[in-house]
Amino acid sequence: MLTFIRALARNPIVGGIIVALLIAAFALFGVTDVFTGGGNAAVLVGQERVSVQELGRAYDRRLQQIQRENPRFTREQAEQFGLGEQVVQEMTAMAAIDAKTGELGLSLSDQRLFEAVRAIEAFQNPFSGDFDPQTYASLLRENGYATERLFEADLSEEMTRAQYLNAILGGMAAPDMFARTRRAYEEERRTVRALLIPPSLAGDVPEPTDEELSAFINENAQVFQQPERRRFTLVRVSPELYERDVHVSEEDLRELYEFRLENGELTDPATRSLTQWSAPDQASAEAAASLIAGGEGASVVVAELGLGDAVVLEDVQAFEVPDAQIADAAFAMDQGAVEAVEGRLGWRVVRIDGAVDPVAPTFEEQRPLLVTELAGDQAEGMMLDALALFEEARGAGATLEDAASQAGIPAERFDWLASDGSSPNGFRAFTLGESPEVLENVFSLPVGFAGDLTNFGDTGYFVARVDAIDPSRLPEVDEVRDQASTFWRLREVDNQLQALVDDALARAEAGESLNDIAAGLDGARVESATLGRTETAGPFNRQLVGQAFSVEQGQPFPARAGDQRTRAVVIVDAVIAPQDRPVSPERLAALNQELGNDVAIALENALLTGYEVRQDQRLIDLALGRIDPNDFQ
Repeated sequence: MLTFIRALARNPIVGGIIVALLIAAFALFGVTDVFTGGGNAAVLVGQERVSVQELGRAYDRRLQQIQRENPRFTREQAEQFGLGEQVVQEMTAMAAIDAKTGELGLSLSDQRLFEAVRAIEAFQNPFSGDFDPQTYASLLRENGYATERLFEADLSEEMTRAQYLNAILGGMAAPDMFARTRRAYEEERRTVRALLIPPSLAGDVPEPTDEELSAFINENAQVFQQPERRRFTLVRVSPELYERDVHVSEEDLRELYEFRLENGELTDPATRSLTQWSAPDQASAEAAASLIAGGEGASVVVAELGLGDAVVLEDVQAFEVPDAQIADAAFAMDQGAVEAVEGRLGWRVVRIDGAVDPVAPTFEEQRPLLVTELAGDQAEGMMLDALALFEEARGAGATLEDAASQAGIPAERFDWLASDGSSPNGFRAFTLGESPEVLENVFSLPVGFAGDLTNFGDTGYFVARVDAIDPSRLPEVDEVRDQASTFWRLREVDNQLQALVDDALARAEAGESLNDIAAGLDGARVESATLGRTETAGPFNRQLVGQAFSVEQGQPFPARAGDQRTRAVVIVDAVIAPQDRPVSPERLAALNQELGNDVAIALENALLTGYEVRQDQRLIDLALGRIDPNDFQ
């Protein structure tokens, strides 16, 4: 919701005022509503209502925006990614802003609204740049607005919200002192000196006894706990299993190629780059076209014959040309051609500056792709036939293995896998890892019962039966002896090093130098480095450096260095402040953005805690298409 509020405040359309989604969504509107009337509110914020119809429209617009960029994005995927909840949050935020603007008595004058409508490019004549009432009315009707007044009411609400948000978030600027303080913090450097005590100083560590290992395992149950494992039988099938038996005929290949060719699926769309000038009449248009085609300079011809300003369209498809009559003519012309064309709004001189008419690939070029597609279709059909035999056999009482055998489908046996596909020896069943829904199903079944036929991947199906379960438990010592012994020894080494660290720290705090302490520890050494907050070097890892920037100069402290096994006693020898210089514009801009985000978060919290927010989940589900309107009671 923070992103939504910030977007409202910084997305200008007219003099700093925004219209969220309304104009950008013109290509997206036109979704037929399954809801009628006002009905009950899906969301209530104070006295502001978000109706089922409003929420449904907002969700459809957002979904279609995504689908324009990702045509294969489905409603099911939108549900999985939480798109509906995001739209509900945004509509709730919008209602909260409306509640506040109403409470403050904010409104928009008719003149300001009039100016905003006329400034919207979608409503302007593409040739003159002036507001076109007919285009305005036509576009609104095409995009679901019964009257201009309905659209203007929506626009007025958006602009009123923007007044409120711009007053709070607009012009946010971080004080110079704040910027300097932040830079001093971020650019400060410190010289750090460390006495490094490696694991070798711990001396010999004896092998642990079984009693010690057993106690160690119980003390660290969260590390050694064995997950539940299952033995199961799996019957799974996908079209790939049958591709080797597929034969694709030449006749079918050519039939599919011709179908694709006729439907324009084999080439990119044709494009044109064109320049057009409005002409007062047909005679002027034809004369100008003839002169320009004959080599006369366009600027001279335009001036002599009183043509309008040039309108240039580059690399457009036919539907992107505002006038369909001009589009038809332009896409029938070759590069360099100049013609007089009668358009919807009068005569035009059209010159084709660039023309791209992609050539469709030949049948032989498309053949490998066609074979792959048809083979996949046939393989899928063979798979479905086999599944029908399999289910028929199961229905007649056959076991999972017998039914699979009758249908020619392999049955697989998996021994003692955990829910992540791992076996007791640490290996993973990678083919199951590629299909997580299989293991999810297996770990939901009781012992001895086969589940239902279930989809996996894009086109596969499977049935599983759990044959035995080994419940989660702590292992015996012999099962994890090597692992437990390794961890136990690491702990013992660390405990012995801790005694050396405690002694070295006490001596450093008493004023003894780190070099003198190191001289008495065979194998210890002292290293130093000058680093910034986010820098590391050798044994000076991120954790140690972070500690060094949180203590006072000269104060010894213990730390873990390098790979965390080496212990250290560290002292900050010097604190180096950055040079005092003007703060860069980039840093100021970043700080202003952070400050604006902080204020937006505070605004969000204030709005949603200042009003009672009520949501009707059934009406929300209805708006988001989770409930069939015919079944809604």
